Amino acid sequence: MFKLRWIGQNGFILTLGNRTLCIDPYLSNSVLNVDGFNRLIPPPILPNELNVDIIATTHDHVDHLDEETLKYTDYNKTFYLGPTSCAHHFKLLGIKEEKIIELNAGKSIKINDAVITAVYADHYKDSIGIIVNYNDINIYFVGDSLFNQKLFEVKNFNIDIIVTCINGKLGNMNYVEAAKLSKEINPKVGIPCHYGMFAENTEDPTKYKEALKNSDIKYFELEFNKTYNVEDIIS
Repeated sequence: MFKLRWIGQNGFILTLGNRTLCIDPYLSNSVLNVDGFNRLIPPPILPNELNVDIIATTHDHVDHLDEETLKYTDYNKTFYLGPTSCAHHFKLLGIKEEKIIELNAGKSIKINDAVITAVYADHYKDSIGIIVNYNDINIYFVGDSLFNQKLFEVKNFNIDIIVTCINGKLGNMNYVEAAKLSKEINPKVGIPCHYGMFAENTEDPTKYKEALKNSDIKYFELEFNKTYNVEDIIS
């Protein structure tokens, strides 16, 4: 059972058999106090309802590592994963060291039959992208990143699905660059993300679809807060 659910921005919940992984949950409105950006859509769940085994944050920005989300999660049950800067932030939140998994680019961990690999991202300090391998399927979550040819290295993972930012602002590639990256990696499916959360930092996802034309990559647009079988997305 391999399932994918988009909870907004770069936030995803993955079901990996009997384990669950959440990437970059942003379930508050704390960016309003930091950058003055107001949410356009309400959180799909409350932070204390985020019942997952692992929360992974790709970098230490508030819409990815959100204190107002994490402080209401279960510190006793959940493991918290991220690069060194995120691991340091987890400790400041009072999360015990034994519940913190430090994962920098080039490193992997196993969760039962799933493998989570951190890869390079060109964004902020030690930002990472994440590749999730389960049931012989590889999903590449680019995370926040500028376009950089070093991202092409993930071709070695035989990516099936790329999930990429398209907003083109605040240190992220635009939809043209996202399509160029996708074509270079050549997955079966391309999924846009990091749009629709803030009016000041969004993009029309169908522009990414248009930019994928003349390739063999299938465009797939996730519906907010809907759960999909990953195999169905590919087929």
